[in-house]
Amino acid sequence: MDKNELPEGQKMTDISAIETDPVKLLDDARNWAKELCKAAERQTDAKADAVLHTASRWAGVTPSLIWKLKYRPPKKVDVSVYNRLKLAHARYVKSPEATIAENLAALKALPSTPARDRLLAGMEEYLRTAQGEEA
Repeated sequence: MDKNELPEGQKMTDISAIETDPVKLLDDARNWAKELCKAAERQTDAKADAVLHTASRWAGVTPSLIWKLKYRPPKKVDVSVYNRLKLAHARYVKSPEATIAENLAALKALPSTPARDRLLAGMEEYLRTAQGEEA
Protein backbone atom coordinates (compact mmCIF):
# COMPACT_ATOMS: atom_id res chain seq x y z
CA MET A 1 0.00 0.00 0.00
CA ASP A 2 1.32 3.42 -0.99
CA LYS A 3 1.66 5.96 1.82
CA ASN A 4 -0.95 8.19 0.12
CA GLU A 5 -3.56 5.45 -0.28
CA LEU A 6 -6.33 4.86 2.20
CA PRO A 7 -7.23 1.36 3.30
CA GLU A 8 -10.18 -0.09 1.41
CA GLY A 9 -13.50 1.09 2.83
CA GLN A 10 -12.00 4.07 4.66
CA LYS A 11 -13.16 7.48 3.53
CA MET A 12 -11.13 10.66 3.52
CA THR A 13 -13.42 12.23 6.12
CA ASP A 14 -16.17 10.75 8.21
CA ILE A 15 -19.03 12.99 7.14
CA SER A 16 -21.48 10.74 8.95
CA ALA A 17 -20.18 12.18 12.22
CA ILE A 18 -21.58 15.59 11.23
CA GLU A 19 -25.31 16.04 11.71
CA THR A 20 -26.94 17.09 8.44
CA ASP A 21 -30.65 16.68 9.14
CA PRO A 22 -32.09 20.25 9.07
CA VAL A 23 -34.97 19.31 11.38
CA LYS A 24 -32.56 17.92 14.00
CA LEU A 25 -30.33 21.00 13.73
CA LEU A 26 -33.30 23.33 14.20
CA ASP A 27 -34.54 21.28 17.17
CA ASP A 28 -31.09 21.51 18.76
CA ALA A 29 -31.03 25.30 18.32
CA ARG A 30 -34.56 25.62 19.76
CA ASN A 31 -33.70 23.47 22.79
CA TRP A 32 -30.50 25.41 23.43
CA ALA A 33 -32.36 28.72 23.24
CA LYS A 34 -35.00 27.47 25.69
CA GLU A 35 -32.39 26.14 28.11
CA LEU A 36 -30.41 29.39 27.92
CA CYS A 37 -33.57 31.29 28.86
CA LYS A 38 -34.22 28.94 31.78
CA ALA A 39 -30.64 29.36 33.00
CA ALA A 40 -30.87 33.14 32.65
CA GLU A 41 -34.12 33.15 34.62
CA ARG A 42 -32.63 31.02 37.42
CA GLN A 43 -29.43 33.04 37.66
CA THR A 44 -30.87 36.54 37.40
CA ASP A 45 -34.43 36.22 38.77
CA ALA A 46 -35.46 38.59 35.99
CA LYS A 47 -38.72 39.00 34.10
CA ALA A 48 -39.33 37.44 30.67
CA ASP A 49 -38.08 40.37 28.60
CA ALA A 50 -34.85 40.70 30.60
CA VAL A 51 -34.34 36.94 30.37
CA LEU A 52 -34.52 37.11 26.56
CA HIS A 53 -31.95 39.92 26.54
CA THR A 54 -29.63 38.05 28.91
CA ALA A 55 -29.82 34.82 26.88
CA SER A 56 -29.26 36.73 23.64
CA ARG A 57 -26.27 38.55 25.12
CA TRP A 58 -24.78 35.23 26.24
CA ALA A 59 -25.23 33.72 22.78
CA GLY A 60 -24.32 36.84 20.81
CA VAL A 61 -27.58 36.87 18.86
CA THR A 62 -30.56 39.22 18.82
CA PRO A 63 -33.33 38.92 21.43
CA SER A 64 -35.87 38.59 18.62
CA LEU A 65 -34.07 35.47 17.37
CA ILE A 66 -34.23 33.89 20.83
CA TRP A 67 -37.92 34.74 20.97
CA LYS A 68 -38.53 33.22 17.54
CA LEU A 69 -36.70 30.04 18.46
CA LYS A 70 -38.77 29.72 21.62
CA TYR A 71 -42.22 30.56 20.29
CA ARG A 72 -42.30 30.61 16.47
CA PRO A 73 -39.45 28.54 15.11
CA PRO A 74 -38.00 29.58 11.76
CA LYS A 75 -37.66 27.06 8.95
CA LYS A 76 -33.86 27.27 9.05
CA VAL A 77 -31.04 28.58 11.22
CA ASP A 78 -27.73 29.95 9.98
CA VAL A 79 -24.61 28.00 10.86
CA SER A 80 -23.15 30.92 12.80
CA VAL A 81 -26.29 31.20 14.94
CA TYR A 82 -26.33 27.43 15.48
CA ASN A 83 -22.69 27.47 16.63
CA ARG A 84 -23.18 30.51 18.87
CA LEU A 85 -26.14 28.87 20.59
CA LYS A 86 -24.19 25.63 20.95
CA LEU A 87 -21.22 27.37 22.57
CA ALA A 88 -23.39 29.52 24.84
CA HIS A 89 -25.33 26.44 25.96
CA ALA A 90 -22.10 24.64 26.81
CA ARG A 91 -20.79 27.65 28.71
CA TYR A 92 -23.87 28.85 30.59
CA VAL A 93 -25.90 25.67 31.04
CA LYS A 94 -23.58 22.66 31.03
CA SER A 95 -20.38 24.08 32.54
CA PRO A 96 -19.39 23.58 36.19
CA GLU A 97 -19.42 27.36 36.63
CA ALA A 98 -23.08 27.47 35.58
CA THR A 99 -23.95 24.81 38.14
CA ILE A 100 -22.05 26.66 40.84
CA ALA A 101 -23.85 29.91 39.97
CA GLU A 102 -27.22 28.16 40.32
CA ASN A 103 -26.21 26.63 43.66
CA LEU A 104 -24.95 30.03 44.81
CA ALA A 105 -28.35 31.58 44.12
CA ALA A 106 -30.05 28.81 46.10
CA LEU A 107 -27.63 29.17 49.02
CA LYS A 108 -28.24 32.90 49.24
CA ALA A 109 -31.89 32.16 50.00
CA LEU A 110 -30.99 30.11 53.09
CA PRO A 111 -30.65 31.63 56.58
CA SER A 112 -27.24 33.03 57.37
CA THR A 113 -24.79 30.86 59.35
CA PRO A 114 -21.01 31.11 59.62
CA ALA A 115 -20.53 27.92 57.57
CA ARG A 116 -22.94 29.13 54.86
CA ASP A 117 -21.20 32.51 54.70
CA ARG A 118 -17.78 30.84 54.26
CA LEU A 119 -19.18 28.61 51.53
CA LEU A 120 -20.75 31.58 49.74
CA ALA A 121 -17.51 33.54 49.92
CA GLY A 122 -15.56 30.60 48.48
CA MET A 123 -18.04 30.04 45.67
CA GLU A 124 -18.12 33.74 44.77
CA GLU A 125 -14.32 33.87 44.77
CA TYR A 126 -14.17 30.82 42.48
CA LEU A 127 -16.65 32.36 40.06
CA ARG A 128 -14.73 35.66 40.00
CA THR A 129 -11.50 33.77 39.30
CA ALA A 130 -13.12 31.68 36.56
CA GLN A 131 -14.58 34.78 34.92
CA GLY A 132 -11.24 36.59 35.15
CA GLU A 133 -9.48 33.73 33.35
CA GLU A 134 -12.03 33.80 30.51
CA ALA A 135 -11.68 37.54 29.92
